[in-house]
Amino acid sequence: MRLKICLAVCLAAVSASPMQRVLAQGTVPTAAAENPGLAALQGNDRRVVAYLVDDWGKDSADTSIDIAMNALKLQPSDEMRFRIGNHIKNHPELHAVLRQWGWETIVLTPDEKLVARTIVNAERDKKAPPSRAEISRIVHISEKDVDRAAATLARYEILKVDRSVGRIGYVATKPRYVNWQQWLDLQFHRVSLGSGRTFSVD
Repeated sequence: MRLKICLAVCLAAVSASPMQRVLAQGTVPTAAAENPGLAALQGNDRRVVAYLVDDWGKDSADTSIDIAMNALKLQPSDEMRFRIGNHIKNHPELHAVLRQWGWETIVLTPDEKLVARTIVNAERDKKAPPSRAEISRIVHISEKDVDRAAATLARYEILKVDRSVGRIGYVATKPRYVNWQQWLDLQFHRVSLGSGRTFSVD
């Protein structure tokens, strides 16, 4: 009986994918570990980016930071996500997915993308900025979460404060964010497989 159990455990370890080992043991896939873009990262920050580098491109995935943190069972943290996002923003050499879709696609949550879309679309269409309450209703989040999302978008220098426009008081920092379809891909589609893997695609 002990022999059978040992064989079963050994076979499971051999058949496990690199990503399954990342989830189970906190290890970094070999290919990801050799990526020079990970050199300055430590601890859970490194685990998250390694997870992303390993996942990007599989099944056309452009998986975002929040999905990776959830898969690794890490406590949600805006600060950790911003720190990792800033690293990704400054290291496009990490993966072709970043160079194709832009770092914004990877670092923003769905709510942040929807808040950004609501604000910049009004600017693009020469309409008055939406109010906090309007964004809350459109995105289906609280006004407090609208403020959090807008503040994060400002930290990433996607939006900037401009109280002169009134209402929400934010505008796009660059023309390319007003015409976001080609750069800041604010669309997102999430896929969940029977294996338990969740990823995003555009």
